[in-house]
Amino acid sequence: MSVNQGLKTLAENQPEFDNKGIDNLIAVVNVGWVAKSRLLAQKIDTSTVLTGSQKNDLANDLATHEYLNLGRVLEDLSLHTQKIFTGVLGQQDLNDDRPNTGTFLDHVQSVQGFISTIPFLYGYTADSINKGIPGHFGTVDGTLGTAMETLRKAVVQITDKTLSTDTAFQTAITNLNNFLTTLDGSTDANNTSFNSLRAAYVTAANNFNAVLAGNAYTSYRTDLINGRKIVVDQIALEIANLGTIRTYEDALANISVYVNLATDDAVRSLIIRTSNNKSFKEYFENFAKRQSLLNPLYSDIIDSSLDSKIEEVLKLKGLPDVVDFQDIDSVANKATKDIRLATVLKTQGKTSEEIIEDACDVLKIDKRNKTTFALSNSLLENMNNNDRELVKIEITTQQSIDSLS
Repeated sequence: MSVNQGLKTLAENQPEFDNKGIDNLIAVVNVGWVAKSRLLAQKIDTSTVLTGSQKNDLANDLATHEYLNLGRVLEDLSLHTQKIFTGVLGQQDLNDDRPNTGTFLDHVQSVQGFISTIPFLYGYTADSINKGIPGHFGTVDGTLGTAMETLRKAVVQITDKTLSTDTAFQTAITNLNNFLTTLDGSTDANNTSFNSLRAAYVTAANNFNAVLAGNAYTSYRTDLINGRKIVVDQIALEIANLGTIRTYEDALANISVYVNLATDDAVRSLIIRTSNNKSFKEYFENFAKRQSLLNPLYSDIIDSSLDSKIEEVLKLKGLPDVVDFQDIDSVANKATKDIRLATVLKTQGKTSEEIIEDACDVLKIDKRNKTTFALSNSLLENMNNNDRELVKIEITTQQSIDSLS
């Protein structure tokens, strides 16, 4: 049910989604050598002079110590979050020849469906298998907040130390940036200069890493490595999930269809006869039996201990229906209805006392030195306990049927 207040204003406006939230987190990390490495990543991406081979060679050099090339990750993160809102990361519709990866709204609706369908079908949450909101949109939903703060602190702490190796590393990045700037309008890169600058970068990166690996800075280095991994892994997760979102949605939809088909006798028979997968057929083969065991009485049972549930069901069934063992006629009548006695007791022409004695014989209740009332008391206790056991079996059977497997 919708809330009307504010709905007209909502309808008259557009959401204007953007990635400012993540850009704000990026900005405070984007200082010192990180800012220079991000600028280098941008120049490499936009360069029309460097060949593909040269870009790959440079990328390999920059990966000498991946955590020091943090600017590349920040740039990838910014570009990634922009793509989330354009929908371009979504899976192409295989039934459409035109580019059609869906919109951000389409993707959000699909994930909303996962959140409700996955628990119904599998018994666990969508988030537990990374198929919920964080698994598809975590980068724009705040999932990276802690990791980005960890990166910020480490970068600021290291930068504030004004290490000579940090300065040399920044100089090596700046020289590469300047080189790429001089290529604007050129048709070819001077390979000798390019290779020399690459080698200088690797040397500077190794020296900087050696210092950061020392005891005084090792915790910062660890934070940079771990924080970077969290960001990279989150981007990869979202790319994988959005890139297969239609396939996954279709798979869940098909399973839901099969669940609905199981309620039809003829269709259920068809599937059982034509499926070669024993595990798949098991649900259909046992559906009718399990459905027959479902008891509407249990729909009103609150979540409590087994003993409490038994007491609730007994009350719903009007049990115990006999509580006074001195009411011989009622005890005898109950005996004739007991499922263990109904088909074996001979009651025609017999008194209530005789029926009670016969029932005790069938149930192997000790009759020695007992009066009729004592026998009635033992029989009634036995039958009431049996009622409890039957209810317990019904409840555990119901729980088994209601448990996903």
